[in-house]
Amino acid sequence: MQSNQRIAELMVQLMAGKTLQAEKIAAKYAVSARTSQRDFAYIRRALSEYTVGDLIEKHGTYRLSQRSEETDAAMVLAMSNILLGSRALNQTELSGTLDYLSSGLAPAMQTIIRQQLTSARGSYMPLSRSKPLLHMLREVASCITKNQRLVFTYRSSQAGETHAKVHHAKPIALFFETYYFYVAMLSEEHAGYWLYRLDRIQTIQEKLPGEKHHFDDRYSLQEHRNYAYLLDSGALTQIRFRYYNYAQTALDHFPASRVVKEYPDGSCDIEAYVKIDGAILWLLSQGAALRVLSSVSLVDQMRATLQATLEQYD
Repeated sequence: MQSNQRIAELMVQLMAGKTLQAEKIAAKYAVSARTSQRDFAYIRRALSEYTVGDLIEKHGTYRLSQRSEETDAAMVLAMSNILLGSRALNQTELSGTLDYLSSGLAPAMQTIIRQQLTSARGSYMPLSRSKPLLHMLREVASCITKNQRLVFTYRSSQAGETHAKVHHAKPIALFFETYYFYVAMLSEEHAGYWLYRLDRIQTIQEKLPGEKHHFDDRYSLQEHRNYAYLLDSGALTQIRFRYYNYAQTALDHFPASRVVKEYPDGSCDIEAYVKIDGAILWLLSQGAALRVLSSVSLVDQMRATLQATLEQYD
């Protein structure tokens, strides 16, 4: 075999992520150890000239460390930990997705990533009654792309609804938030936009052509992220509260919020525009760490809710 062909084959194997052993390479191509070393020297110079990556030599083995390898590994590690923290997938789909995320890395780097994720994977706790989601995720995303309407069965979490019901709606936006995938749909049953939890969609019975909507009428995912917390319902309201804990905690929960006044004791007044139903849930969760200042109706609602809660412990 000519040296050019031999070097080309070695380069392809390195680019595929393989680790090559010098002794086996010499035996395979029937060349001396010196010739084999010369081949790898040519490869090292070529890699250096075109900034493709670095040839790593260790204990008689060679592997290609691509220039983006450390960055790629860091991104895989970040995405894997976010996925593990989501609790959204069952064990089977989780394992498959994590393996897929790292599949583009070199084998040695895949091993490192698996080691770094050992504790997180071992302590993974999927949601109760978790079920496969990837197929439904793909189906709904495809319907959004194709501008289709759906006829589907849906199991609501509302009290009194013990069986799945048929719904007719057009999916507009698909997103993930706090353990669940949600689909914003233009719903016939709810006469407008409604958020459906993806895992509560049981079967898609029919796909129909959908009508195009003007941009002004479309669901705003940006508005949802700015003003909604847990519940995308209630009037859009300006609220103000004094917060006694770390201010960034509140600011992170309400992205459109801002600090309007600071006090010597470290507390501050925060102003936010929120969809009130979900905001109340967070405000109540903070207990004595905050005091609502406005609006007056919100102050009255907080006082009544806290009093009712206190009475349950009499």
